[in-house]
Amino acid sequence: MVSDSNILYGGDYEEPSCISFGELIFRTLKRRREEVLIIDGLTGIKFTGNQILNSSIEIANALRNYGIKRNDVIGIVSENRIEFVKIAFATFILNAQLSPVNYNYVKNDLSHAFNISKPTLIFSTTSAIKNVISTCKDLDYVKQIISIDEINSTELLSLSAFIQKFSFPFFNINSIISTKVDLKLQTAIIFLSSGTTSVAKGCEITQYNMATCITAFQKRMKFLKQFSADGKIMTLNITPWFHVMGMVNIFSILMCDDISTVSLSKFEPKVFFGCIEKYRVISTSIPPPIVVFLSKTPLLNDYDLSSLKAIFCGAAALKKETEDLVKSRFKNKLTILQGYGMTETTAGIIYGVYGKEVPGSTGMLEEGIYAKVIDEEGKSLKPNQIGEICVKGNRIMKGYLNDPKSTAETIDKDGWLHTGDLGYYNEDLQFFVVDRLKELIKYKGFQVAPAELEGLLLSHPKIKDVGVIGIPDETAGELPFAFVVKQDGIEVTAKEVKEFVKKNASNAKWLRGGVKFIPEIPKNPSGKILRRELKNLYKNFKAKL
Repeated sequence: MVSDSNILYGGDYEEPSCISFGELIFRTLKRRREEVLIIDGLTGIKFTGNQILNSSIEIANALRNYGIKRNDVIGIVSENRIEFVKIAFATFILNAQLSPVNYNYVKNDLSHAFNISKPTLIFSTTSAIKNVISTCKDLDYVKQIISIDEINSTELLSLSAFIQKFSFPFFNINSIISTKVDLKLQTAIIFLSSGTTSVAKGCEITQYNMATCITAFQKRMKFLKQFSADGKIMTLNITPWFHVMGMVNIFSILMCDDISTVSLSKFEPKVFFGCIEKYRVISTSIPPPIVVFLSKTPLLNDYDLSSLKAIFCGAAALKKETEDLVKSRFKNKLTILQGYGMTETTAGIIYGVYGKEVPGSTGMLEEGIYAKVIDEEGKSLKPNQIGEICVKGNRIMKGYLNDPKSTAETIDKDGWLHTGDLGYYNEDLQFFVVDRLKELIKYKGFQVAPAELEGLLLSHPKIKDVGVIGIPDETAGELPFAFVVKQDGIEVTAKEVKEFVKKNASNAKWLRGGVKFIPEIPKNPSGKILRRELKNLYKNFKAKL
């Protein structure tokens, strides 16, 4: 029972009926063995439950004989492709831990990511493997790098060669999956997140977190069956699987009856629309920048998109005006359901409910989730009062890996996770996110920590001081913008500053917003940058243009 009337609860939930996440995967894929679960949107190749399961067991066999055991960390640096799923499932079958990393990362970012999770073994695709090899030369905990693609090398093994070399003919999968684990304590995935304030940390997402997400996903998607003649739901998946939103989405699809997906590794408008038309896609999950694109592109008129009935949108706020414009462009009735969550909450914990949609709202609490909105003193607020959103329940991470200080700063002693987001709920228990307390910049759904960019820029010999903010952008959400103080008597150009960041940081961190030179960065007496003043400075600067 909750004594505080201002604490909301999403309702009771169904406890996972499995002894491990691997056992749940095994059992579900066996049940769905004849179904086509994934279609590669580019090649048209179809993968059944049986194919995915057999390949996953094959990889688990090789990993086991290589020496991977429970709680060892397996890194993966890959685009959305079937091997990603198979390697992940093999990892979970062994009760090891998966560490997915952005394949666009440059060496500095890869090094930081690997030093958090310390993977024993790393799988990488061709697109990233040169950077992975270069980064791992100085990392003694990485024992093996495996190319997911076929590769002509005497030093590296391809995935197929790895399987061939380490497979054992008498691998007892039944013995492996019959091993019971404590779902709430067993880490399944180490996602990278910048949390609420600083540089990336490793979020420990448990097998319990994942299992409860999957059950909730199936219930959430049931309304789509009314739009299908045979009750089967075809979705389109383009969110990157190294990101919590993408991974939870693809795993939930594979683990839920009557749901399949067309998979794409990136958004290409003509391919995207072509897949909806060809495979009669009913729903898709996309970030706001793509919704903005849908609101303007003339390509909508070139395809039959009448099958599309629902768009799920997350990772950043979507404006009501954009939502209304997209709906008006579709000849059929289209539902847009927003969601709210973070890496620390295993993706969404608040979702729009079909039939109860409110434009601009992120939706209502999921089952098993508690929430409250608090003021600066920590007092819980009534409806329509803006404060910080705090949550707890069955999706909250175990903590930040090997970082008890950051964990304690984010999750209080009563188990409440402080999101750093400002919002409110109304009398109908619909949530609205209006701003962020935290300083993170969200570029196309990716988190960019100002402190990290500031640290990089301060390493430039011509820069004396710097302050980074996010500026609004209709397409990307926010763009990194730097206020720079030059070293005394030294000249440096905005182009030079931008190129420095391009060379040393990943794509999402580039200073697309711009660079402005100022004489001094505003700070409080303790030396903390006053970002609100910088934002006001930017507004004044923009108004004069």
